[in-house]
Amino acid sequence: MDVRRLKYFIAVAEERNISRAAARLHISQPPLTRHIQSLEEDLGVRLFSRTNWGVELTQAGALLLEHARNINAHIELASEQIQRVAQGLLGRIDIGVFGSSMLDIVPRILNDFSASHPDVTVVLQAGPKGQQIEALHHGRIMAAFDRYLPDSAEIAVELVSRERVMVALNTRNALASEPRIHVEQLRGETLIGELDSSVFRSTQLMFEHYGFQPTLGQRAVDMISATVMVAGGFGTALVPESVLSLHLPNVVYRPLESEIDVSLDLHCAYRRDETNPLLAEMLKTARAHRAANDLTWQLRG
Repeated sequence: MDVRRLKYFIAVAEERNISRAAARLHISQPPLTRHIQSLEEDLGVRLFSRTNWGVELTQAGALLLEHARNINAHIELASEQIQRVAQGLLGRIDIGVFGSSMLDIVPRILNDFSASHPDVTVVLQAGPKGQQIEALHHGRIMAAFDRYLPDSAEIAVELVSRERVMVALNTRNALASEPRIHVEQLRGETLIGELDSSVFRSTQLMFEHYGFQPTLGQRAVDMISATVMVAGGFGTALVPESVLSLHLPNVVYRPLESEIDVSLDLHCAYRRDETNPLLAEMLKTARAHRAANDLTWQLRG
């Protein structure tokens, strides 16, 4: 019993006439009759009783029609879902996230993606940079969002957004009363560092231009933790603009002024050989945000 013969059987059962069923199926009547006879021979039962005006289902035929319709519906559903998977509209995508990227930009990207791909399950895997790269290599995640991710022969990295550098200050700090903080005012400040030093790598040329290196105190796991430490009075931190959405007691944020244009960049990393269409759809959404972010920077310039 094959799918094609079941479709032929359904057409004859619904039309109750071989000639009309043949016209509906766009085939001639003799081969349709042979298919029905072959199906009856395979099952060892009569499916139709012949009448003067056409055919009527036997009791066995009526039961087969019920099952045939269910089978046909499942096949059509499977075919539709397979097509949607191939188009990146159905399935599951695991995304690596960490630190301050989770505060603003990545949620915006994921919101747009989920709005246009409601049948895709997005699973977030939180972990530091090293764990994300390892998870990418082993296929446990399909993409990772973090700052300054390293690329390699196997891993591709794309810029997603650029953010202004802000200064997070404890309200007890004398600089908290200033509307803006110039780089020169950081000479005497103890800055909270990060374990991967991504902030200071991005601002290195700026500090070199002003002829000093920042004084580093304690180190935080990420920029969110650094801001929490600012709230605790352990120092000052350079953070991306997205951290402004993190409202903590005793913390104020001030723009950093500098003659050197600096930014804190967010990247997306993925395997170069990844062919899953879900990745292509996620990258399409991320690139749309990149285009909007580039326009914002042009307007600021």
